[in-house]
Amino acid sequence: MQKRSRHPLISSVNLLRVLATGITMLSLVGMNSYAAGHLRNTAAPLQPAAAQTSAPATTSGSASTGRLQLSRGVATTPAPAVTKTHRS
Repeated sequence: MQKRSRHPLISSVNLLRVLATGITMLSLVGMNSYAAGHLRNTAAPLQPAAAQTSAPATTSGSASTGRLQLSRGVATTPAPAVTKTHRS
């Protein structure tokens, strides 16, 4: 008696790639629309902490906590603006 060979549910590789890409794009669009809807909502979860009015307390010495220290300011450089792409 011969064993029946199993056939994949989706036999086309290109169709499988299109399906995976579609699911990924749908997921990204959903996350972006959710985030855009909650961008200015003060009751939304995962809001950044309120800005502190006084300077935060620091420990004496230069001991590192091993964590990345973030600042609210944006560092700027006096570099000229880039107006050309790599192909122009």
